[in-house]
Amino acid sequence: MLRLKNNLSSSFIEQGLDIRPRLAADSFMDASDTPALEISKSRETKGARTRRMIMAEARAMIDEMNIEAISQDAVARRVGITQSALRHHFPTKEALFDAIFEEAFAQFYKSAEKILNEPLGNARTRLVKLCAMHLDQIGLESDRVTIGSFAHHLYNPSLLGRQSAWYHWIAGHYAALLRAVRPDLSLDVVQARALALLTMAVGGWITIGRSRPDWPALESKRPASALLEAIEALIDG
Repeated sequence: MLRLKNNLSSSFIEQGLDIRPRLAADSFMDASDTPALEISKSRETKGARTRRMIMAEARAMIDEMNIEAISQDAVARRVGITQSALRHHFPTKEALFDAIFEEAFAQFYKSAEKILNEPLGNARTRLVKLCAMHLDQIGLESDRVTIGSFAHHLYNPSLLGRQSAWYHWIAGHYAALLRAVRPDLSLDVVQARALALLTMAVGGWITIGRSRPDWPALESKRPASALLEAIEALIDG
């Protein structure tokens, strides 16, 4: 990972780079890991397969209905198992949601770290790719699952720290890369722009998410492309 050489211990930049939140051991794999994923599925135990099926069906249910309306009984019936079998893997509904949302965060971390650890490419290229990947994730992910994840963390203080760590982690890397691209900017300006980049990326749920409104003024280009152009203007301006 990219680390700053100068002393920025008082800034969120260094704090973010030093934070690597705990993630589920069985996190999502990226596209390059597909062969390994197929092999692992063929070798997984019956218990692991049942756990994966429970999480997949519960995730689909979150995308279909209000998260508060989902019960363990409904999930068990959808998977085709008994409630006791479901509770063997997830004693409570909250434990099930925790696992689903943590897995979603793990997918993002793995994709981001792949970009950050690329042997080639300058800081600007990595920064733009990181922002673009963030926007791509928005286009692929369900609005309901993501917003449900944010709400779930907000109402669970013990989990809120993980979400805060994620914000610091991604903002820290945005800032570190921007600092390398724009050494002419002061630390305060770098941090402010990093927060602006994060805000533009997270705000992408409004402009390019599945439930987005129509944007007639952008008929000539995709909203995601327009947003990425604005992000690049912030980096270079």
